[in-house]
Parts: sequence; C-alpha cells; structure tokens
Amino acid sequence: MFRSCTARVVSILAMLSLLVPVLYAGDTVRPGLEDMESWSVQVAPEETALVMALKDPLLSGLDVAAALQDWFDGRLLDSQGKKAEALSKWQQGLGKLSGLQPLPQSQWGGIPDASFAVLADLRMGSFPNVGLQVVQWTVDNLKQYGVLLFPRERPADAEYPLILYCHGAAFGIPNNFCLWLAELVEQGYVVIGPAMRGEDLFQMQMAINGQMLKCEGEIENLDGEVNDCLSMLSAAWKLPYVRKNEFAMIGHSFGSGAGLLTAARAGDKAKAVVSYDAWLVNPQRYYWDRMARGANNWLSWADFCNQPVADQLRGLMTRSIVHNAWRLQCPLLLFMGDAYDGSVFHLSHADLRRELDKHGKKYVYEPVPDGDHNFVLRIGSEPALYALKKQHAFLNTHYPPLASKNDAAGAQPAAEAQGAAAAGAEQNAAGEVEQ
Repeated sequence: MFRSCTARVVSILAMLSLLVPVLYAGDTVRPGLEDMESWSVQVAPEETALVMALKDPLLSGLDVAAALQDWFDGRLLDSQGKKAEALSKWQQGLGKLSGLQPLPQSQWGGIPDASFAVLADLRMGSFPNVGLQVVQWTVDNLKQYGVLLFPRERPADAEYPLILYCHGAAFGIPNNFCLWLAELVEQGYVVIGPAMRGEDLFQMQMAINGQMLKCEGEIENLDGEVNDCLSMLSAAWKLPYVRKNEFAMIGHSFGSGAGLLTAARAGDKAKAVVSYDAWLVNPQRYYWDRMARGANNWLSWADFCNQPVADQLRGLMTRSIVHNAWRLQCPLLLFMGDAYDGSVFHLSHADLRRELDKHGKKYVYEPVPDGDHNFVLRIGSEPALYALKKQHAFLNTHYPPLASKNDAAGAQPAAEAQGAAAAGAEQNAAGEVEQ
C-alpha cells in the first residue's frame, strides 16, 4: 500500500467533512481502474515505483504520456490476471521518464458573447430594495440559468461594480446564500451567479414559471463552466447600470476553481478575486492522489481517465490555475479552512502560491481558524465572520462598491451586516425567496 491504514482513515474522515466537493460528471470507469478504492488490494512494488516516479513530472506539467500509458496498460493487464505482463509494463514505464518536455500551454478563446432573457422577478423579504431576477442565456449552444441581484432603487445614471459569484459543489445555487449576496448589493454592487452547466438552478428547487429549471449540458469539472461564467459576464456588461468590462469574483470550492480560471481568461478585466477553499487548483495533484490510492477528492476521476492519455494531460492543463497562474492580472485573497490542514486542497494551494510568487503576482493567503471546507456556508459562524471582515477590507481596497448616501452616515460594519443575513438564513431558505 502507498499509505498506511491510519493515513487512509484520516484522509477519508477529512474528505467526509468537506461534504464531498463534487464532481461526478460521467459514470464510466476506464478498464483496469475498477479496484482503485479497495483497501484489500496488494499493490505490486513495480507499480508503486512507477506511480511514485510519475509524481514530480506530472505535477510539474511535463509530458509523461508514454509512461502514463504504460501504467494504464499495466492496470488493465493486472485486472485481467496477467500479472507478469503487468509488471513488465510498469517496469517499461520507468524507462520513459527522462528527457521530458513541458506540455503546451492551454489555448483559450475569447469571452463568449451572450445576452440575458429575464424569466422571473423574485423578492427577498429581508431585502425589499434588492432585486433578484432569474435569467437565461446561451453559451456553447447550451441554455444556462442564473441569478441577477441589483438595487431596485438607484440613480438613473449609476453604473455599479460587478461581482461574479461562483457557487460550490454541483447542486445549484444555495438558496440561503442569496441573502449573503443581497448584503453585497446593499453595499453597492451588482451580483451575478451562474448555476453552471448540468446543474439545477437552486439547491432547493422551486418552480419558475411552472418549471424546475436545470442548465443544459453536463458537469465538466472546470472546463465548460468557465465559459458559463465568462458568457454571463458578457451578458451582464450589457446592462445599463453595470460597469463595462470589469468585475470581481467571489467563489467557493468547485465554483472558486472555475472562478479563478475565469479571472485568468478575462485578463485585465478581472479586478479582484476572493476564493474560499478552491477545488482542483492543481488537478495534476488530485489526479496523482487517485493513482496513489489516496483520498477520493475527485469522484469522476476514473471517468476522466476513460479517454486517450494525451487528451487527459491536455485537459489537466486546461483546468489548472497553477499552470496558468502567470495569466492572472488582479490581486487575490485566498481563504483556506485550517481544520483539515494537510489535505490535497492545502497542498494544491501551496503549489499555487509558489507559482504566484514566481511570477510576482499579488495575493494574500488566509488560513481560517477552525474552518472546515464549507465554513463560508455557515453564515454567522465564527470562521465565516472572521473571513467576511477580511473580504470586506480586501474589496474596499481593490474593488470598492459604488458610493451611496449610506456611506455618509457610516456604513454598517461587515460583521453586523453578516449577522443580519445570518438571522434571515435561519428561516426557510426557499420561503425567503418568493416570486
């Protein structure tokens, strides 16, 4: 085994505390990977040697296609009971890890054009001056849904700074978090939030015009979701009360992974990023962790592997903010709950920080005391309030809200504002948002 049983148990308990941050697009399994989560499998030393030798070059973004193919071939042979042939394949793979070249950088397109169609106008009882609309748009020939939050009463010529909110997990926009977003609107922002392809509009679904809305497409684990975010930005910039060609991103877990890539692709249009416990920051590390039979933090990994090796490596590079950190042009605030320190999430953030330092990027890394993976969703908790104060100061510095008459009287402190949202969140979340 690559890890002791104790380490495996700790990893699994940590993973369960995360509320498993997603990721189940596709349900196939590449032949040969069927027993990768079995604790009883005796792993051959030859396979262990190849997997360990693959780690550093894979994480470094080198082209390990030949050796990786031998690992897959060996896994298939082993699953067929051809042990000797499998051992030979793994030994051959060890000889294919010298003189490796870097994988090509991802070639990204521009920002997809889109326009909103408003489907419904909702209200939140706690925030009568905050408009909440369900909007629809199309990207990659897929119909997408999301929410648009804005001040109902505003100066005729006002143009508000725009915040893109990218939700975590893969179950739609958290209903009660609309209250958290409404607080941002009251501070002087317009907020948009895509549900993202393959997902329901809301976690607690409610009928919109008699239909339960679900975005077309399937979950792509930070590939197509970036287009969903970029196209929603494109549509929002056409609104008369939104500042053009600029935004800040706030995201959590799965959504933060997509949002970081969105900021990288948007270039100088991205003005600030606030990331809460981003997932798949270095997909190569998550990928290798599954090869090494570590904690399962990428549930659809065996499905992702069910494609040619060259396409897998290309897909990892496309999804990796670590290997695209040089493209980021805005300051970042990176939160990580420290209650599960040592996880692949933390190791991947260490990879990202090294790349940010290497390229001279501006960022703040903020471990959150007693924060688990989903601390930001526990509105009003100590970890959430701790982070919110820092988020408030960060945005005020790098992407401040539109000044309003409330500023002259003294804005409500961030922690107190969050307390108001927390009280509202105690109510039934679906009942708080009404058509």
